[in-house]
Amino acid sequence: MEISVETIGFPRVGEARQLKYALEKYWRQQISLEELLNTANSVEEQNWRVQLAAGVDRIGVGDFTLYDHMLDWTMRLGCEPSRFKSIEDDTDRYFAMARGRTGIPAMDMTKWFDTNYHYEVPEIDQDCSPRANFTSFLEEITRAIDALGSQRAVPIVIGPLTYVGLSKLKNVSLSDIVKKLTNVYVELFEHIMKLGVTEVQVHEPILVTSKGLGMLEMIAALYGGDGTRGVLTADDRLAVDLVTYFDGLDERVYRAVCGSNVAAVSMDFTRGDNIAMLETSGFPADKRLGLGAVDGRSIWKFHPDELTQFLKRVDGCFRSGKIPSKISLQPSCSLHHLPYTVEAEVSLKQNEELGLAPVLSFAYEKLSELTAVREGLSKLESSASSDVFCEVRESWEGFYRLNPKKQPVWDRITSITASDLSRPEQFSDRRPKQMTDCHILPTTTIGSFPQTDEIRRLRRRFISGTISKSDYETEIDKQIAYNIGVQEALGIDILVHGEPERTDMVEYFAQKLDGFAFTQNGWVQSYGSRCVRPPIVYSDLTRLHDMTVREFVVAQSLTHKPVKGMLTGPVTILNWSFPRKDISRKDQALQIALCLRDEVSDLERAGCRVVQMDEPALREGMPLKDHKKDVYLQWAVDAFKLSTAVAKAETSVHTHMCYAEFTDCLDAIMALDADVNSIENARSGNETLEAFKKAGYGKDLGPGTYDIHSPVVPAVTDIQQKLQEFLSCMPPEQLVVNPDCGLKTRKWPETIAALRNMVTATHQVKSQLKLEPTT
Repeated sequence: MEISVETIGFPRVGEARQLKYALEKYWRQQISLEELLNTANSVEEQNWRVQLAAGVDRIGVGDFTLYDHMLDWTMRLGCEPSRFKSIEDDTDRYFAMARGRTGIPAMDMTKWFDTNYHYEVPEIDQDCSPRANFTSFLEEITRAIDALGSQRAVPIVIGPLTYVGLSKLKNVSLSDIVKKLTNVYVELFEHIMKLGVTEVQVHEPILVTSKGLGMLEMIAALYGGDGTRGVLTADDRLAVDLVTYFDGLDERVYRAVCGSNVAAVSMDFTRGDNIAMLETSGFPADKRLGLGAVDGRSIWKFHPDELTQFLKRVDGCFRSGKIPSKISLQPSCSLHHLPYTVEAEVSLKQNEELGLAPVLSFAYEKLSELTAVREGLSKLESSASSDVFCEVRESWEGFYRLNPKKQPVWDRITSITASDLSRPEQFSDRRPKQMTDCHILPTTTIGSFPQTDEIRRLRRRFISGTISKSDYETEIDKQIAYNIGVQEALGIDILVHGEPERTDMVEYFAQKLDGFAFTQNGWVQSYGSRCVRPPIVYSDLTRLHDMTVREFVVAQSLTHKPVKGMLTGPVTILNWSFPRKDISRKDQALQIALCLRDEVSDLERAGCRVVQMDEPALREGMPLKDHKKDVYLQWAVDAFKLSTAVAKAETSVHTHMCYAEFTDCLDAIMALDADVNSIENARSGNETLEAFKKAGYGKDLGPGTYDIHSPVVPAVTDIQQKLQEFLSCMPPEQLVVNPDCGLKTRKWPETIAALRNMVTATHQVKSQLKLEPTT
C-alpha cells in the first residue's frame, strides 16, 4: 500500500489573530493595503512551513482569504452583483460586497453547510456574465510553488457545482450557470498548468448534500463519465482530485464520481458511512483514494480502539482488492474550523487534575495525527501495535478516570415527560396576557450593546485580580444604567440590559456551568475578522447557581418598561461549542436545556416578564441530507421547549435566529412555540417573510430592519421602506421592530444613530397606519 499525506485547507487568521487585527486596522485606515497584504502573506507562508515541517506530501494552497473564500471566488469568476460594478477598485469592491457601503447593501451571508462559519452568498441572475479574474490567485499559487515546489503545492479550487449550488439564483437555472462558468474554469486550469502544477484539488462538498442527486448529469459533463471525457478533466497534464466533505456520498453520486475521469476522489470518513460504500461497491483501481480519516472539525484526539476498527476495515478492503494501492491520508475537511495548536493552551496543560490537554488535538496536532494514522495502517500489515496508539489510549483512560459520569444529571434526563415540553396555555390564550403595556409595532433590540474598550479593560482588570468582584460589578452596573438610559431616551419599548458583563453569548453561559472547559487561544474564524473561541464540553453539565438574575434585577430597577432576561438556547450553546464525542449531541443539548430551564424559573421569580432564548444556530446544525433532518429537528425543538416551557403564560418568550435558510425547517421553528421570533433578515428581501406567511406562522415576528454587520447607519427612509415591505406580508399586530442581530461589534455613535432612525421610522409608519403611539 502506497500511503501519502495531504491537507485540504488550514486556519487562516494567524496564531495570534494577526490577520484579524490587520483587517480592522485597514478598515480604520490605520495601515495601507500593502501592509495588510504583507501580514496576510506572512500568516499564509507560516501555515505552509508548519505543514512542510510535519511531512505533508501534498499541501493544499490557495484557500487563504482576506474575508471569505466564497467571496474570493465570486471575484475570481467575475460574478459580482451588478450593484457593486460601479466600484472600480477590486479591493474596495471586495470589501463593499462583504460589508456594504452607503446606498449599496452587502451581500447576504449564511452558514457554510452545517458549520458555524459564515460565507457571502453569491447572487446570480440571467444577466450574469462570468469573466476570469485570477491574477491574485495565480500570484498566490506562484508564491506557494516557490516555497513548497510544484509537486507539493496543490491549488484548492471551489468547484462550479458547489459555487452555483450555494448561490442565490434569480430567473436562471443551476445547469445554465454551470455551463457559463465552465469556460472560466478551463481558462483557470490552463493558467495553473503553465505554472508547472500537475494536480489541483476541486472542492465539491455540495455533492454530499441531497442536492447532489440532482447533479449527476453535470458531474459527467464536468468531470467525465457515461462515455464523455469531461470538460475539466480533458487535459491529462493536470490531475483533478475531486474533494468532498461533511458527510458521506449517496450511492448514485458515489458511482458518478467513481466513474468520472478524475485522478483522485477524497471523501470524509468521520461523518456518514463512506467506509460501507467502499466495502460494498469498491473503488476504481486507476484512482487515488483520499481517506479523510482525521476529523477536521473535532478538537479531540482520535480514540485508538475506534480508529483501529476503522483501519482494519480499510485494510480489509485493500486485501480484498476493493480499494487501490494508492491512498492519501488527510483531514476530513479543511482544518480552518479548528484553533491552531494545543501548545498555546498553557492553563489547560498545567491543569493535571482535569486531564484534558493530553486528549486535545487542534490543527497542528491533526498533522501529527495523520502521521499516526499512517503508522497505524502500516502496522496492521505486520500485526504490530502502534506506540502512538498506546500513548493516546493511556491519555483517554486517565481523562475518564478524572471525569466520571454524573448520575443525578442522567436521572433527571430519563425523568423528562411530555408535560415538561408544553407551555401552560396555547399562544392564542396567553398572548393577550403578555406585555400589556406595549402597543402595536413595539421596538426592541436583540440583546447586546457595544463592547467598548473601557468594558474590555474592566474585564481584564477583574480577571487579573486588579479589582475585586464588588468593584467590577459596580462598574458593570454603571454600564447597564447607561444602556437603559440610552434606550429610554430613544423611546425603545422593550429594553435589554446590554450584556456588558458577557464576552460572548455562548462562552458566558458555559463559564457558569460545570462541565465546560475554556481555551486561552482557541480562536476560530466565524466570518471576516470575526473570531470566536468555542468552549469545550468535557463532562456532564450542571448549573451551580443562577447565571443572569443579578444583572436583570439591576436593569429592571432602572425602568418601568419591560426588560428582557437574555439567555442563549441549548442548541446554540451546543453547536457553538466543541462537543463531546462519547455521548450524543441530543443528550448534551438536553443537559444544557435543564440548566436553562432552572434559569428561566429564577428570572420569573425575580420579576422578569420577557425571556429571550436565542437559537441562532438551530438551522446550522441540521444534517445535510433530507432523510436525516427530522431526527435532529425533533430533539433540537425538544431541547428548546424543555428550556422554555416552564415559563408562565404571562411571560413572553422570545427567540432570535441568525442568517440561515429557514424555509426547510419552518415546521420546526413553529413547533418551538416561542411567542416572538426575531430573524436576521436585513440583507434579504421578503423571501423569508413570505415563507413564514405561506407556512401559516401565527405568532409574532421581528424581521431585522437593518444590517448590524455593516458600519453604515441606515436612513430613516430605508428602515421605513423595510417596515412597509414587512407589512405587505404580515399585519402590524404580528410584527416587532428590531435590528437584525446584537450590537456588540458596533460603535456607540453609529448604534445610537441607527436605533434613533429605527424608532423614528417606526413612529412614522404607525402614524401612517393611524395606530396608537407607543407609551
